Amino acid sequence: MLTENKFSKYILYAVGEIILVVIGILIALQINNWNENRKVQKQEVQIYKEIKNDLSQTKQEILQAVQINKFCLTSNQNLIKAILSKEQNSEIINNHFIASMVEQKVFPKTSGFENLKTIGLNTLSNDSLRIAITNLFQLSFERMKDKSRMENQDYNISKILFPFQTKYLKPDKSKIMKYPSKFADTLSVPKLAINNYENFVNDEELLQTLQIVLFNRSNIINSEMEVLEEINAVTKNIEDELETLNK
Repeated sequence: MLTENKFSKYILYAVGEIILVVIGILIALQINNWNENRKVQKQEVQIYKEIKNDLSQTKQEILQAVQINKFCLTSNQNLIKAILSKEQNSEIINNHFIASMVEQKVFPKTSGFENLKTIGLNTLSNDSLRIAITNLFQLSFERMKDKSRMENQDYNISKILFPFQTKYLKPDKSKIMKYPSKFADTLSVPKLAINNYENFVNDEELLQTLQIVLFNRSNIINSEMEVLEEINAVTKNIEDELETLNK
């Protein structure tokens, strides 16, 4: 009986030791999981901040592009009106023609999103926000760039107008323009002016091309404004998510 009693105590002691070891392992695993989750969450917060910063810079660049494009759109419209009414040659008409050829490219900042792709898209725990961010960077930004990218002949304004630029713009030696440079000497060159104005205002192909340019620039502005709305929505959702993660 004494032997059985000792054995029973030994069994209870052994079982107790096993339970304590199991509990210790579970606690260690829980702590490890908690630490890993904190590490992942910290990484997620950092990625959101990087993407938000990229979107802020891209937004400012798009706003500047929209402002320039709207100014050029107005010049384009005024130039078409001047041609249709056969206005006399003037400095204003010359300036409208030059402004019509201006293009403002937008280069979205994508370092945060590229970092996310390297780490893994699943780093972002909010599925709907992850999809919204992916669509913005991989679809909306690309569509916006397609509307104004240089190699796209259908939308490239400078390429469309280049033949008319070489045909009608000639250096006016009586008007010298100075272009200061931060790292080089100031450049002094004759100002470009419309040559053979009579042919210019009666060129039907030029008028048709200016109307195409007007339509293309309007499309570019619309595309940029749509992306701005999407940036604002995604930025707001990122701010809300950061507030949740930092609680």
